Amino acid sequence: MVVASRVSSPTLVGRADELAALRGLLDDVVAGGTATAVVAGEAGIGKSRLVRESATTTADVEVLTGGCVEVGADVLPYAPFVEVLQQLAARHGEPAVREWGGPTGDELARLLPGLDAAAAGFTRASASRLYAALRSLVNGLAADRPLLLVVEDVHWSDRATRELLGLLARALPPRAMLVLTARTDEAAGQTVPRFLAGLVAAGALRVDLDRLTREEQALQLSGILGLPPSRARVEHVFGRAEGNPFFAEELLALGGSGALPGTVRDLLQARLDALPSGTRRVVRAAAAAGRRVEHPLLARVLGLDGPALDEALRPAVEHHLLVPGGAGYTFRHALLHETVAATLLPGELARLHRALAEALVADPGLAAGTHGLAGRVAHHWLAAGDLPRGRQASYDAAREAEQTLAFDEALTHYERVLALPDDGRPLPVPRYRLLWDAAETAHLAGEGARAARLIEEAIACVDPEQHHHRAYLHERLGRYSWMAADGERALASYRRAVELVPTDPVTCWQAAIVSGYSQVLMLTGRYDEARAQAEQAIRLARQVPDGRATEGHARNNLGASLAHLGDVDRGIAELRLAQRIAEEEFDDVDDIARAIVNLQSVLFDAGRYTEALDVARRGIVVVEHLGLQRRKGTWCRCDAVDCLIALGRLDEAHAVLDDADALQPGGIDALRVSGMRGLLALRQGRLGVARTVLEEARRAGRHMHDGHLMIPIHRATAETLRELGRPTEAIALADEVLELPWGEGDGAYLAHLYATATGAAADAAVGARAERRPGQARRWAEVAATIEERAGASTARPDHLLPPATTAMDVARAERARAQGEPDPAAWTAVAGRWIELGDTYQGGWALLRRAEAELALRRRAAAGRTISEVQRLAAGIGAAHLGGTAARLAARAGVPTGGSPSAAQPFRLSARERDVLALVAQGRSDREIGAELFISHRTVERHVSSILAKLDARSRAEVAAIAHRDGLVPSR
Repeated sequence: MVVASRVSSPTLVGRADELAALRGLLDDVVAGGTATAVVAGEAGIGKSRLVRESATTTADVEVLTGGCVEVGADVLPYAPFVEVLQQLAARHGEPAVREWGGPTGDELARLLPGLDAAAAGFTRASASRLYAALRSLVNGLAADRPLLLVVEDVHWSDRATRELLGLLARALPPRAMLVLTARTDEAAGQTVPRFLAGLVAAGALRVDLDRLTREEQALQLSGILGLPPSRARVEHVFGRAEGNPFFAEELLALGGSGALPGTVRDLLQARLDALPSGTRRVVRAAAAAGRRVEHPLLARVLGLDGPALDEALRPAVEHHLLVPGGAGYTFRHALLHETVAATLLPGELARLHRALAEALVADPGLAAGTHGLAGRVAHHWLAAGDLPRGRQASYDAAREAEQTLAFDEALTHYERVLALPDDGRPLPVPRYRLLWDAAETAHLAGEGARAARLIEEAIACVDPEQHHHRAYLHERLGRYSWMAADGERALASYRRAVELVPTDPVTCWQAAIVSGYSQVLMLTGRYDEARAQAEQAIRLARQVPDGRATEGHARNNLGASLAHLGDVDRGIAELRLAQRIAEEEFDDVDDIARAIVNLQSVLFDAGRYTEALDVARRGIVVVEHLGLQRRKGTWCRCDAVDCLIALGRLDEAHAVLDDADALQPGGIDALRVSGMRGLLALRQGRLGVARTVLEEARRAGRHMHDGHLMIPIHRATAETLRELGRPTEAIALADEVLELPWGEGDGAYLAHLYATATGAAADAAVGARAERRPGQARRWAEVAATIEERAGASTARPDHLLPPATTAMDVARAERARAQGEPDPAAWTAVAGRWIELGDTYQGGWALLRRAEAELALRRRAAAGRTISEVQRLAAGIGAAHLGGTAARLAARAGVPTGGSPSAAQPFRLSARERDVLALVAQGRSDREIGAELFISHRTVERHVSSILAKLDARSRAEVAAIAHRDGLVPSR
């Protein structure tokens, strides 16, 4: 019998292409590039081995490895970063680590206790400061020499870790490479797969490892044994391992070539059964502790002295079940740990967990570090069935997780404390305070709906004598409700907070509540009230210590309100001051981003689209530097999309919107993305898509009365119905929306909806006249007149309307005249000129189309032909297929020339790549076949096909093919 002398093959078998790909990336990084890679595959497939082999290079590379760690049913927050910092401290010393952390390097003490620094209690800016420190550290390391950062077992990662990894991946400096490994057979829902897919979509290389072939497995066995295995042994091993390298190693470790276990679990169990009884006892205790266990902790729990424990451990190490390292041992593979843990009897398991908890409480020094220690203790107490101690330890774990800014994990611990049965013993803090802390943690974790539910419970049980707390809880409910897309409850909650807060003496609570109220008033278009409340908040904030941050928050609200009340320049000045204060205070970094978002909104509503786009793009960069991608990155990208759509740069808008979607938005952010996607589809002429997406957005925002957010969605929906030839439905929708309780300042947004509704009535009137139904035409003209008159009444303060809104009002007046059969080319010329001067070519094109209709009605055929040609040129320039198609159909109906026939592909403005894709679509090829032919991804093909459908104004691939052959866009068959 041949016994394996080593646990694994000295050479990596069957991974030549994958190894070459990773080493190629590393070579590029050493030369000054950056790279991110994802190595994925089932358990035991060799992910870690591949990464280790790829890191072997002649270059002087700093290799740092950290792994994600499970603690019972939970995961240890930031575990890979803790491990990396420990490695750096061991290699270079803690002072060097602190120095690499830069100006906010003190924050690293959250993850590396004992660092020659001390992180203060957390604020809403702490996560940004920690991210800045880690980013500075990565930049500093890469500046010294090439850096390879490896993060193992991402399938066990917490959201805080994933967010940091995502942020770092987007901002890797030159000479830095990030490699992540993840199991594909771990049942963890879709969260991690979506995260990894987002990295790949952003440019990361994905390496998927398949099982070895029979020949490759034979080579693996030969390497382990030191000589070629017999055919029988190869068949036995391959028949069970089926090409999985780890399983093959375990099968060989059993020895012999007779009957082999039928399942992986049986195989690993057989390996355990072969150990001495004392070793099995130690291994079982280690399994109860987790995948990793410290040597001193094992000694304390088992009551063994040094030599006795060493003798018991030696067989487990020699047989490669446990791997020594640092201050303890790690199970060589997660499956080994899982198998051992499954053998523990319930009573045995409870006793071990109790012993582990008692040992860690009595002597925390038994742990390799204090990071996550409270969470470990809580897990052991609860697993031991000791609920009172488990409750207190879970509360301690929540507080600990907050200090490390792992808000998801903190929320899990808080909710566990709240869910444990009441045993009559007091909670660690009053219940309302516990619920309040849990709610704020949920908010910081981006869980607005959960935060709102928790704070409602807190309100229900707060002591009425806690006047300031009671009031502020309502303020928090208002904030959380707005984030969860429930504007009705948000406004009511803020009003209640203002009613409840004591006013004598002036306090920071009162200032914050009044400022919050001014914010929600501003968001709902009540700009006069918002201005008054913001000014009061500023006065209050100046009367209390540490009120500067609240003053900045209030000035943010004041600036947006002033601008929408017509004083744009003063509003912009207040917003810039608000941003300066937020940057100086650095208390709530959301206020930095909010000042940028509000400035963009003011510029956009003023029709200064190019300036607004510059601000939105700056906002994307700022929130990335602040680590706010998930909370503000989506909104800033949607701001940029809004500007790009207005400026007719639809392809760019599509790409930025995909970036926003990749951030997995929820709540109010998801609503904004849907609205932008619907508007983009409308302008591209994909009317069916537009209607579906916009209706979904309307349903999601049914409780929102924020005019700046919802009215554009309603208006785009009505416009889509109008372009689909359903004017009655468009008008009905507009009537329904106009009955909602909008703020007085929302007239600027309603003006556009009125223009659309008046235009829909005009369409119906024109159609009725064409069909010689004068009675219906008169009725529709009366409808148009009524809508236009309502528009004037709803915008009773025209001095507050900014240029796009005043232009929309002119559109409504011109549409009324059109409905009454009074063609007025001059009015449409003026409207088109104003839209085009603002940069909105799309709306300018539609206005010119109406001018052409008026010119035809006045029998100015040559002029109409020139106008239609101009419309077609504008539509082609921005990819507005429906506008161009409508212009072409008008010319065809009227029989007017439109200024010549350009080259075949130019009317549709197809790019070179789109023409390549079109040729293959016309041949009937699938997206996958097109991708293989052109060496582009399946997703990229889908995007090109979608763009082609829009540009050709086609509804299906078959129609695209027909148009392509008819118009000579592809070689003739």
